[in-house]
Amino acid sequence: MTDETYVCPECTSTVERDYNVRYIVRTCDECGHNGRFLNETLTNVVYDVPEEERPDDWADQPLDERFRHALEEGLIDRTDLDV
Repeated sequence: MTDETYVCPECTSTVERDYNVRYIVRTCDECGHNGRFLNETLTNVVYDVPEEERPDDWADQPLDERFRHALEEGLIDRTDLDV
């Protein structure tokens, strides 16, 4: 199995792991934030949400919260998630 990349929701630093899940919970070595590191394929989906669909505070939200918001609001189609 190839390594998967997971992205810190606060500073976007990355770590690699040899398993494929939607997210991992860990403390970031770079910024010290403890949270859900999203699988890189999911971060790409979040970045693809059209700007006109994003709430006003989108840029202030951590990456994992943007993902959750986009799912709840139907901005991401669950069938497009391959993780």
